[in-house]
Parts: sequence; structure tokens; C-alpha cells
Amino acid sequence: MKRKANNLDTANVMDIENDIADVPVLPADEGAPLSNAEIRHCAARRIAKRSGDSISLMIYQFSIVALVVLCEATLYLLLRSVGYTWLYSIRELLEFRGTTWLFWISKTMFEFTLVSPFFCLVRRLYLDIAMDSDITETRKYVAAHSVKYYSNSFYASFIQLMLKIIAITPAFITAYSAHYWVQVIRLSELTSGALLSLMASLSMTAVWLFLAVRYYISLALTPFIMALNPRSNVYDACDLSVRLMDGKHGRYISFIAHFVKFVPAMLLVYPYLAIYPYFKVSYSMFIRELLGERNQDKLPGMIKRWKKYM
Repeated sequence: MKRKANNLDTANVMDIENDIADVPVLPADEGAPLSNAEIRHCAARRIAKRSGDSISLMIYQFSIVALVVLCEATLYLLLRSVGYTWLYSIRELLEFRGTTWLFWISKTMFEFTLVSPFFCLVRRLYLDIAMDSDITETRKYVAAHSVKYYSNSFYASFIQLMLKIIAITPAFITAYSAHYWVQVIRLSELTSGALLSLMASLSMTAVWLFLAVRYYISLALTPFIMALNPRSNVYDACDLSVRLMDGKHGRYISFIAHFVKFVPAMLLVYPYLAIYPYFKVSYSMFIRELLGERNQDKLPGMIKRWKKYM
């Protein structure tokens, strides 16, 4: 009787806290690390089992992209009819015209606001497929908490975007400096000072670009940390991602490089229907492998409490 009471107490605590939800067990969860090839093979089995869900998610994601492209084309035709096509001029952007920059920033922010929450949802649903979970429960929960979920998704995506822009800004500055010295050399005589400044600008551009790409890879885990635990703080998720990715950049690049060979086939329509879901599920499983002990899924616990008190 005492043991049974202890079990009941433990069950109550787990029901209240829901710190670690029951998720399908992968070999990585049992302490056996998965190689990149094993991850891809496991992803292929997941796709074979959940092909309908995978393809429907791909169609849903690209319908959002098609909507943005349609809005972009409509806006361009409207501006062309009134003679404002100069807003799309690259030369105007390079000359730092205030009106052009304001137009592009406003348009980009609108599109980002529209797309980012839906992409976060698609990422979470592909993660469910990778974990062999039921995506219906996630969709119901998101539909019931749509305003909060989409606002949190937009905020997290916006913070990550700002961090990436800050990281790449020095490379843009040095690249513009290199462009300036190229113009100086073209319009006037070639001097040793101008040549030295040009080489220094190109070198610094390469260095800053390398550091920015490295930082982007370091942040690769952040969206999935937020997907596994929507209540987590985005800054803490970024910090955790950087720490967990330390020393794993080479493996990340090699995993992504494996899919480069599929790019020519993806130019066709029918192979795309199989390759894109395969990549998304493989990538989700790969990120879970990189998360290691931090890959516990908190969303099922949140769904359980929502069902209990709804």
C-alpha cells in the first residue's frame, strides 16, 4: 500500500509539472548516438510511414510562399501603372535613397510578419513527424491558442532575424568599403594606398562573412528549442543553441552538404514532392540529435493540461 501511495504521489506531481512529456523514443534517446547516415535512413522510414502528412505540409508551406509572391506581383503591377517602378531599382538602394529603403523595409517586414508564424508551425509539425507524434493534437492546440502562438512565433523569429542582421552588418560595411575603393580606382589612377585599402576591405569582408556564417550555424538549434518548448525565452534559447553547437559546425555543414546533390533534381516538379519532405524530416531528426539531453518535448504536456481544463 505504501508503494502504491508513492506511485500515486509521483503521478500527481508529474501531472502538475509536466516537465518531461512522453515522446517516441529514438536510438539517440537511449544513449546510442546516431550517425548522419542513420538519421537519413530513419527519416526515410518516417516519410514512408507518414508520406501524406509530409506532402500536405509541403503544399501548405508553399501555398504561403505563393500568396506572398502573388501579393508582390500585384504590388509591382500597381506601382508600374502609376510610374513608381523606381522603388524596385537596385541602383536606388545602393545610392541609399530614403524613400526606396523605407519601401523595402516596410514591404519586407509585412511579408516577414505574414510568413514567419506559419513557417514556425510547419517546423513544429515536421518535428512531430520526425518524432512519430500525432500532428492533429498540435494543430488543435495551435488553433485554440492562435493569437498567443503566432505572436510568440513572430517575436522569436524577429529576435533571431535581428541577431543575424547584426552579425552580418560588419561584412556589409566592409563590402561597401571595398566597392568604394573599386570606384576610386576606376575613376582615378591606381595608387598603392587605394590598392592597399581595397585589399584590406576585401580581407575584412571575408573574415566578417565567415564569422557571420559560423554564428548562423550556431543559432541553428534555436527555432527547434522554441518549438519543443514554446514557453522558453528566445534569448535563453539562442544562448543554449550557441553552447550546444560548440564544436559541431563541421558535422552540421557535412549534413547539409549531403543534400546539395539533390538540388538539380529539385528543379523538376515531381522529385521535389519527395526530396523536400525528406530533407525537412531528416533535418528535424538531425537537430534532435544535436540537442542531446535537451530534446525533451514540452508541448504534449501543455496539450494535456489544456485538454484537462478546457
